Amino acid sequence: MIFDHRTYTAVPNKLQTFLDLYEKEGLPMQRHYLGEPFGFFQSHIGDLFRTVHLWKFDSLADREARRGAMEADPNWTAYRQRVVEASVLTDMRNQILKPVSFFEVK
Repeated sequence: MIFDHRTYTAVPNKLQTFLDLYEKEGLPMQRHYLGEPFGFFQSHIGDLFRTVHLWKFDSLADREARRGAMEADPNWTAYRQRVVEASVLTDMRNQILKPVSFFEVK
């Protein structure tokens, strides 16, 4: 099992604009292709204007297959273009994480 840990940094005071667009357009497509996110958060203290989400996959191959199908969807491409045109994000990062042996993922 692996987790795709994604952190998006918004332009100051534009995080809600990004989240509104994402909730309306991006999240339904991701739920269709990737399933429910394992977690979805926004920063409250510390580095502000950030959202972090975690997606659980059986393996890297599982992640590649599901994300590949999503990337091939023209509606996903159009959504990503709308995010770029809205100029709401300054940075996007992701990491692939594996649970340690003594932690049971539920």
